[in-house]
Amino acid sequence: MSVRYKQGDVFTVPIDGESFVLGRVVRVLGGNVLIAVYAESLKSVREIDLDVLDRAAPIFLAVTMDLRLIDGQWSLVGEWSPEIELRLPRYKVQAGDGAFYEQHLDGSMGRSLTAAEAERLPNYSSYSPALVEMAVRAHFGHETWRPVFDEIRIEGSA
Repeated sequence: MSVRYKQGDVFTVPIDGESFVLGRVVRVLGGNVLIAVYAESLKSVREIDLDVLDRAAPIFLAVTMDLRLIDGQWSLVGEWSPEIELRLPRYKVQAGDGAFYEQHLDGSMGRSLTAAEAERLPNYSSYSPALVEMAVRAHFGHETWRPVFDEIRIEGSA
């Protein structure tokens, strides 16, 4: 049976066989979702206090497929919306004329970018749920850190 999810839903992401972290659906994007993953490690669903997210900063922000949510591998545990929403990522896209433009999460194009902005902004990418789980495990020292994890790590999170 498919699990229905929506923006603001909080879910678990496993670290190992005993512990997990919390993630949140920031935006629903068709078959993809923008998720934020938080650093606090928990051992039991009974330990979950969604109010802790008011004080927590996410460590990862990624567009990923919704498969783990739909099949229940990432269990829904509640709903929470922050007082101040996370800043949505911006991307770049190159047009046929060679110029770079801002690309929004919904795929629409925005203004033209300066060369410096185009250098700094990433291309739009979607990451597999398995990669998100690997990044979480690596954050906690259970797996080797890979450079691709830097692409979803929020600046300033260690």
